Amino acid sequence: MEILHLSNIINSPLNFIDADLEDTKVRNSYALKTPTATLPFLETGIGNISQSISIEIFLSEKFKRDILGKNNFERAKINQWIEFANCEIQNCARELIYPIFRGKTENNMNKLNSENSDKKLKKNLTILEKEFKNGNKYIMGNDITLADVVLFRYLRFFMMFYLTEKIRNSLCPKLTQWFENIMNTKEAIDAYGRTVLCKKQLKPLEIKQEKKVNKILDKGADNISENKEIKKEKNILDLLPPSKFDLKNFKKNFFENKNKNEVMTNFWKQYDPKGYSLYFIEYENLPSESTKLFRMKNSKNFFLERFDENFKYYSFGIHGVYNANNEYKIRGVWLCRGENIPNEIKENDYFKYLKIRKLKSDNDTDKKLVEEFWTKCNKGDLVDEKKVEECTYFY
Repeated sequence: MEILHLSNIINSPLNFIDADLEDTKVRNSYALKTPTATLPFLETGIGNISQSISIEIFLSEKFKRDILGKNNFERAKINQWIEFANCEIQNCARELIYPIFRGKTENNMNKLNSENSDKKLKKNLTILEKEFKNGNKYIMGNDITLADVVLFRYLRFFMMFYLTEKIRNSLCPKLTQWFENIMNTKEAIDAYGRTVLCKKQLKPLEIKQEKKVNKILDKGADNISENKEIKKEKNILDLLPPSKFDLKNFKKNFFENKNKNEVMTNFWKQYDPKGYSLYFIEYENLPSESTKLFRMKNSKNFFLERFDENFKYYSFGIHGVYNANNEYKIRGVWLCRGENIPNEIKENDYFKYLKIRKLKSDNDTDKKLVEEFWTKCNKGDLVDEKKVEECTYFY
């Protein structure tokens, strides 16, 4: 995405290939074409180049040299900030951002590492904040440079998942203004899609929870809702009248029974429309997002990552990316406690970009939609006249 962002800025005729790099064979086939066996890589008329910064320097030299600096001093300063981003900012991500997606353990050592990384990150943000005190629009003045492109990329996940509005306003308001200025440009939107700033700081899963999830996926749904490693917090939904529908038992049956048609038949017999609600949820993507599969996968994951683990006690859903003629949509069908949209969905940073429709259990068309989303989850399956590209269970 960083390379695409730069390409948009310098108007280079880059032909971007949206490959499924989660497929090992596809990934390896591309890696063989690169000098370092790493991705991304750039094919040129005189050979291939890998590593993002190297590709960006090559493109900048060819199409807009000024973005690398107008003299030796500026070029050195730009390289300075690129190294700062690559080393200082990136190192903080290893403890503060990566665990959000990988479920790293919260033992004492990792907690200490996270605290140290938090202090280091805030120190680095203070350093960057000083560069904008003199009214600079960009890190080097009033013209965007490669340093801005690289810094934006490395700071983006922190702005989306870690740095709340309170932190941004108190610690780095000028830096935040610089970031928002870039994220709202057409060049950045085309490359990254929407950048949704953090409201609530996200926390990583504990390693015990991760192992429990792996056990469910590998060996069936034994004790799926008896995970004692997660402390169930009080929720306003606990105050609702008891429901005859047993969500825990449904989840257990759903994952254990290979006959999903039988599961759904039993589901409709047990479903309680006064105690639970069904929703069709679709992300209102930007036109520039709909043709880029990797970006839609990211947006789907970012939406799901923003839910607290405790919300799984009150919900079940299948959310994915679906394809019709290479136009991608993020959509899903959810079962949630209560008769109204839960606060957990309303408070999700992506809520304002969602179309939500309540489904009726006595409507055959709605019932068919639920059954298709929940029983057809393999790549290529046809769901609501769109093919599955990737889908995720939320349980």
